[in-house]
Amino acid sequence: MQKIKILIIRNDIPNIKAEYTNKHLQKIKKISHNVDLNLIYPKKEIVGKYLSEASILICPRYNFSDLLDFRVASKLRWVHITSAGTDDIALALKKTGVLLTNSSGVHPIPITEHVFAFLLIFSRQIYRSYRIQIEEKSWKRDHNILRPTELHDRTISIVGFGRIGNRIAKIAKSFGMNVVVLSHKTTVNKTYVDKAYPSSDIDLLLNSSDFVVNCLPLTKETKFFFTFKKFQQMKNTAYFINVGRGKTVVESGLIHALEKKIIAGAGLDVFNEEPLPNSSKLWNLKNVILTPHYAGWTPNYMDRVIDIFCINLQAYLQKKRMPNLVDKNTGY
Repeated sequence: MQKIKILIIRNDIPNIKAEYTNKHLQKIKKISHNVDLNLIYPKKEIVGKYLSEASILICPRYNFSDLLDFRVASKLRWVHITSAGTDDIALALKKTGVLLTNSSGVHPIPITEHVFAFLLIFSRQIYRSYRIQIEEKSWKRDHNILRPTELHDRTISIVGFGRIGNRIAKIAKSFGMNVVVLSHKTTVNKTYVDKAYPSSDIDLLLNSSDFVVNCLPLTKETKFFFTFKKFQQMKNTAYFINVGRGKTVVESGLIHALEKKIIAGAGLDVFNEEPLPNSSKLWNLKNVILTPHYAGWTPNYMDRVIDIFCINLQAYLQKKRMPNLVDKNTGY
């Protein structure tokens, strides 16, 4: 039987520890002894050398079009991306018969914990207390300055209810929160959800929310979804959290809403332009907490990527539908 050639391109991203180990390679080989693995560095000349023989490719999303010349990939049948988002990759593969899977499921735990770090920092007013500590070194134990609240019995709205949204809902329930979601799906698992809204009722969702968490992927439909008008629908005591995609938000509208105290604050991990320019007003807003797009980072990242790939490899070999199969028309 002819060997299945799997080409793995390393995640050679500066400042990000996401390395393959022998443990990962052995895990793939346990799924099938009929695989031939090649682990290579993301150099175009090296990739070109192996790509013509590969039937399965595991690779990061970045530099995808620069590294890969599909004119020589005549044997390629399946591409697995090591991130959840596929962005322009789905478009690049749209007119081919190549299957595309992502690593959706790798991020729910770290991103959910990141979201609740934002929520607790805001609800317990830690962001204000910390600023006083570093800027004034003053003991301001004053309820007029620090007005901590509780997450208990507050309403959290999750916009984009996929695997990350499900995890956020589950943890929110453990805090005793009311969970509402915006979902394009006609049915939503109600185990951790109190109410599900269709997109047409977005204003009702925003009106009722104490925290709005954006988990949207970037598609034609979601690009610049959150406009200034949508922020105007939120309570002036509400907080906006973005761990989805930067370009699902009209950033100028968000800044205006924050400056005018139309909303209470924002916790942002993603932005329209990354790195965030020094000229951005977001740097200087005291009701904003910024993190440099690392909500999904975890030392367990590659372990989970390989676990997800192996589940999909089993399905592929058994000629079953792969759980992480991406619709190349929608991009998710």
